[in-house]
Amino acid sequence: MTSKVKTSLKASVKDGVFWAAMFSLAENYSVPFALYLGAGPLAIGILRSLPVLAASFVQIFAEFFVYFFKSCKKVVFWSVFFQAITLAAASFCVFLEGKTALYSFIFFAVLYACFGSLSSAPWFTLMGEYLPASSRGRFFGFRNRLIGISYFITGIAASLFLKFRGENSLAFFSLFFTAALARFACAYYITLMYESFRRFHIPKTFSGIIFPLFEKNENKNVSGVFYAVFILLFSTYLAAPYFSVYILKDLKFGYGKYIILSSIGQFLTWFLMKNWGIMLDRKGSVKVLCYSFFFIPLVSLLWIFSRNFYYLTAVEIFSGIAWGAYASGSTALVYEYLSAALRTRYNSFLIFLASAAQFSGSILGGLIYDYLDKIYAHPFLFLLALSTAGRFLALKIFWPLRSLRPDNLPQST
Repeated sequence: MTSKVKTSLKASVKDGVFWAAMFSLAENYSVPFALYLGAGPLAIGILRSLPVLAASFVQIFAEFFVYFFKSCKKVVFWSVFFQAITLAAASFCVFLEGKTALYSFIFFAVLYACFGSLSSAPWFTLMGEYLPASSRGRFFGFRNRLIGISYFITGIAASLFLKFRGENSLAFFSLFFTAALARFACAYYITLMYESFRRFHIPKTFSGIIFPLFEKNENKNVSGVFYAVFILLFSTYLAAPYFSVYILKDLKFGYGKYIILSSIGQFLTWFLMKNWGIMLDRKGSVKVLCYSFFFIPLVSLLWIFSRNFYYLTAVEIFSGIAWGAYASGSTALVYEYLSAALRTRYNSFLIFLASAAQFSGSILGGLIYDYLDKIYAHPFLFLLALSTAGRFLALKIFWPLRSLRPDNLPQST
């Protein structure tokens, strides 16, 4: 391993730690921020879905930008830099008046999601060239463990800050401006990363195809994995945007309990990815995905049975384990089965699928929630039941594909 690669790996770890701090603040507190600005259930649904819709279409341009600039690093750096600017701008929305504040916040949330989405696929492509396949799982597991620690500590610190400062303009401004500073730090560490001058990871041509499932050499078994992923995420996002509303308004938990329930699962997802990474290096991505597709439906099912804080914390611990398997397996899928020149395209498509699932699931969930909120005391529980049924459908689609091996998958298009 060359010194340039070692420096790049160290920089990627530090980038990840600051990204986690940014993500913990921006993602966990976007809904509380919007509620403070006067958002209702439908506005929350729009906040959690419109940015994702815009971000999904940005993926159409990800491969083009990499091909045009002949560099993954440039695309990643400028995307991250402008994402930091949008966070800084969003923090100033607290000083606007009336609906202007909420609409401006949603607008900046859309830009934030777009720039973040644009950086993802090129980043994965760039990282794929630093490590041999036999050690990718372990490295990403180690990196994600540090990400989990940073995410959790930042979340706890933010909840304590809100508890003592209270919900006011200055408090939310401080949280989001701090998130912007963390993202600027990410941009700095990205400048330290190395990109091979040979550019073998750059697309040789730009075909304009963002939907690789419909290319001539489509493998129907791979298509099944992609479809199952879409159904799983669509079903998850029927209910996911309203966990915050349920915890804060229905269960009436304070910010201390809220941040524990909203972050303990995500923390464990990242913290345990080193363990999943070891299994990934031994058994492959599809085997690891089997665990996630089996466990994830049980998470939403278990949430239905109790409102007890300690019970729900235990469910979220289990959720972290389940989603850790999904994150590890889905990240490795493209690395494992596709050549370097094709990874940006297929990573873009996976991100597109996830974004489309999040948007459509959130919008449908918001419409259902808004309707049931008028006639039912706890509409969130109905959404959970629908979400659970959809997750089991995804398991049914995926289960026949559990024996797939790399030789069954396309290596080129």
